[in-house]
Amino acid sequence: MFLELWVELMILQTIIGYCFAIANMFIGLYNIRDLNLMKGDFETVRFHKRFGWIEISIFYILFIQCMYMLYAHVVAGDPNLFIPSGVWAHTWIGGLIASLIVTIKFIIARFNKDGIYLYGQYLGPMGFLGWSLAHWTSLYNFYYVVLPHWNTLGRVATIVPNSFAWAAVIPFIVGLGLFAYVLYKRGSEIKEKSRFAFNQIAFLLHGVTFGYEKSAKELLGTPALFKYVVPRTYEFIEKMMTMSGLNMKTLEKLSLSDALKEFMKMAEKIGMAEKVKIKWESDKSFTVESVNCSTAQVRSVMTKEELTHAICPWAIFAASIANKITGKELRMEPSEFNEIGALTKLTLVD
Repeated sequence: MFLELWVELMILQTIIGYCFAIANMFIGLYNIRDLNLMKGDFETVRFHKRFGWIEISIFYILFIQCMYMLYAHVVAGDPNLFIPSGVWAHTWIGGLIASLIVTIKFIIARFNKDGIYLYGQYLGPMGFLGWSLAHWTSLYNFYYVVLPHWNTLGRVATIVPNSFAWAAVIPFIVGLGLFAYVLYKRGSEIKEKSRFAFNQIAFLLHGVTFGYEKSAKELLGTPALFKYVVPRTYEFIEKMMTMSGLNMKTLEKLSLSDALKEFMKMAEKIGMAEKVKIKWESDKSFTVESVNCSTAQVRSVMTKEELTHAICPWAIFAASIANKITGKELRMEPSEFNEIGALTKLTLVD
């Protein structure tokens, strides 16, 4: 009885996981013409990530269970592992091959920030193909091999549908419903933003500052630029954040580490970036990393040459706060830009 319950729970898991895989497929197809449109679309990206983590978690939980079953079949010397049957197809095609495809897609998407935007048209379908192989071979094995055998013994499915048709249709219904919910939430978020929302202002500011930054460096040199621009920047963000409900005066009473954290939290709250990470490398050096920055679309139309030696505005913001709180100047390394953000190292200068 335990084995039957376990088998049904695995089928239930693949049905649920495939619901989220289909929802993510719809999100990808919705933006397939230009994945750059997802930059700054925080609500869509947020759900895309959540659905992705749910489906990948379920997939690997199933993979572990399937590998245990494969081990049991091998130990038992099951001849069906090596002849065309439901067990063979699910073990080798829907198990090992599918896992290899999904893992390749997952590694690229997880550890290569540029990958999802540069190769998303291929990575998305590849991951969905892997999930589909695992899902459909699971259903075939269960409904056309296992369940008929159960029926001869007077057993029926109690947790999952008794019909292959329902098991096949349900993920598409639920997946489409999840996608519709994402569109609803995205539409609500857009309505809440004014025509000149902060992320749009940041978008324009980002494009303009790059042009002025390059010219100022050529005229004044890097040291002079940072010495005069950084303090002035604080005056600007103080007014901007006051409009957003953050009293910058309260930051000046905090330690530099806590002040940067509070500023970044507020920046995320008003929708300028999905996440901004501050990481201290020593008591004087730290990095600022923007993830899914609302200004990332600007860089989509810029060449590598135009970004050479450029500084991410987030780093300038962080430097201006550090300068205000510590009274020290900072040295900023050129930012390392990627498709969805940038990483910049800053060092306090005594």
